[in-house]
Amino acid sequence: MATTRKSSSSKRAQPVPRTVRWSAFAGVFGLLSMIGVAVAGYDYLSQPGRLPLKVVDVKGEFQNLTQTAVRDAANRVIDGGFFSCDMQKLRAAILAMPWVDDVSIRRVWPDKLSMTVTEHVPLARWGDDALISVRGQVFRPEAMTGHENLVVLQGPDGSEQRVVEFFRAAVVPTRSRNLQIRAIELDQRRHWWMHFDGGLTVSLGREEYERRLAQFLRVYPNLIADPEHVPERVDMRYAHGFAVRWRDNDKATAGATAPALREKV
Repeated sequence: MATTRKSSSSKRAQPVPRTVRWSAFAGVFGLLSMIGVAVAGYDYLSQPGRLPLKVVDVKGEFQNLTQTAVRDAANRVIDGGFFSCDMQKLRAAILAMPWVDDVSIRRVWPDKLSMTVTEHVPLARWGDDALISVRGQVFRPEAMTGHENLVVLQGPDGSEQRVVEFFRAAVVPTRSRNLQIRAIELDQRRHWWMHFDGGLTVSLGREEYERRLAQFLRVYPNLIADPEHVPERVDMRYAHGFAVRWRDNDKATAGATAPALREKV
């Protein structure tokens, strides 16, 4: 048994042939050389002026943007070649365009940038000088031309999504009563106000505003049943009723002060 162990130990102790070691060394050296060449080549090609970008391809379905405007905005900030172009700077410049919702950019060898741009889809006006998109993003185009008749939404900073959600929820039930929303406002005190075509204003308060809107829509047919009495403002903030201010046509025509609220229970 001792002889067997000695023979096994001697086999394990045999030196690696010199040719094998040189082959391994040559392989490692070759790999390192290839990596060095690749790094040097990339560094050379990454220098400004190497492989200049000659084509900016713009894709997207546009109503208010143009491919030319996007391409011009891109060309103004491209400051390098195929590898050295600052893609984050380029993306930020395109996103800064008022009508751009999102953009994806990729390099196409050897001299092309391919850009896919998504345009904002306006849902309503936001305040006096902005629009709000269907995704609840506020943006400010250079001109509001063509969007003057959109519903006006308004609210404190950070309330955009909340106001959009309420507007969307209110469109169908109000239309079922032949009411067209002209504006919805969430004021600084978080009170909800609705304004309709024809001059009717409804105050819903802070709490249970959705239930109060439903209650208003239930009683609205009764409020307009008498053509001699047209509601001008309805206050739904009462616990067991609501208040109505009626439009006095004669006094309104004369420019007199509107009459006081009349409570309905």
